[in-house]
Amino acid sequence: MNTNATRAHSTIRRCIEAERFRLSEHFAKRMDDRGLFWADVLAAIDAPTRFEPDGFDAASRARWIVEGPCADGAPIGIVCAIGRDDAGELTVFVTLYWER
Repeated sequence: MNTNATRAHSTIRRCIEAERFRLSEHFAKRMDDRGLFWADVLAAIDAPTRFEPDGFDAASRARWIVEGPCADGAPIGIVCAIGRDDAGELTVFVTLYWER
């Protein structure tokens, strides 16, 4: 990972540890559709095989693509947006997909 990706990865992990994250309705639906759990998301974030910028969302938050193995080893992809709100850093989980 390059420096920006390393910083973004650290921010996402800090947000998760501090419970400063939100799941979009779409993300929650995709988790349910695919039979995945929060532990699968955490596994992919803990051991990413791809971590790349993906522009900005409608709220001007930096979007990142994170791909990695879920808890059972199957590859998944996650799109999240990193930003701030009145309380500080915030990560929004946008969507979830089976890695191609």
